[in-house]
Parts: sequence; structure tokens; C-alpha cells
Amino acid sequence: MSGVHPFLALVALVLGGPQAGSGLVLELRVFNGQAEVSSTTRVTIHRAGDRGKPVAVIAGGQAGVELEVPEGIYDVQAIEERDGSVVNIQWANRLVVMPYPDEGGRHLEVLNFQAGFGALQVRGTPGTPEVALQTGSKEAARAIQGQGYILFVVPAGTYDVLVRRGERSVRHSGIEVPRDRTRLWVVPADK
Repeated sequence: MSGVHPFLALVALVLGGPQAGSGLVLELRVFNGQAEVSSTTRVTIHRAGDRGKPVAVIAGGQAGVELEVPEGIYDVQAIEERDGSVVNIQWANRLVVMPYPDEGGRHLEVLNFQAGFGALQVRGTPGTPEVALQTGSKEAARAIQGQGYILFVVPAGTYDVLVRRGERSVRHSGIEVPRDRTRLWVVPADK
């Protein structure tokens, strides 16, 4: 495998998975607090309540995991490894993957090894150059760029989203980031 890019060398074992084109893209990103650890985490995806035969087992080594799955409810096990030792194990149960109209066939779930954290996925319209997550006037977290979205990983709570379009800024107050879940928030269109 010498000379093969690590991303291309990713080992994915799909057992009884969907046929090509029949599902939705499930994207999983794994964090320890605000630090992304997806590249050192092995992920096993099961249909909810059925831990006998996984839908997929995906080795670490990439920034995130993307897999086509049929609409459904899933349980996910994440195992973080460093230097050949397991350092964290986390289960996320009953993740609902369905064709939500605002997601365009791509569903993001963020798992976190630290209790009390959540994630806010912000999708916008073209021409939304800058989005910040704030508590009062202070930045709550740095924005993490995703495929067609911006992600904030923060302690669960209520935040303000500041959207800047050129010289104009609009503050959207009271945006809740749920504990141990990923919330999708779509930037409202200009009026």
C-alpha cells in the first residue's frame, strides 16, 4: 500500500448495506470536547436495537466518516485509539436519519466523548460570508467548515448566531444547542 493516500486506503466493511443510490449520506464527526478526533476513531454503525450485525465498520484515519445508508434509526459506537490503546468509547443511540428537506440528502451527526457538549450545524444561502456563535458579545467557539455547512461544537446551552453579509449584521438570539445531539439551523433568507 505504499504511496496510497490514507483517505483512499480507508477500510470500510459494509455488511448488508443499501444498494448504491438507495440511501442518504450519513456524515459522522467525532470530538473530544471541542477537539476533533475523527481521524483516530473507529466507528461501528448498527440499526437501532440490533447490535449483532453492523451496517458498517469504518476504521479511523480520515477527518470524518461518510456513508450511504437507508432512511432509518441507528446506534453508533465510536472507539478512539492512541498509540494502539483504547482511550475513549462512546455510544450514540437512536440517531434518526431521514430525508429532512433542509439537508439535501446529507445528514450530519456529531458524537462527543465529553459529556454536556452539543453541536450546531449552520446551513446558509449563497452570499452568507460570515457566521459566528456568541454568548453575549464574546465568541463561543471557532467555526469549523464542513461540506455546505459551518459547524460549532460547544457545551450545551443557548447561544446567539451573528450573521454578517457585507456591512450588515443580524443577530439571532436564543438558539439552543442540545446536549449530546446535533442541531441544524438554517440562516433565514434576507427580506
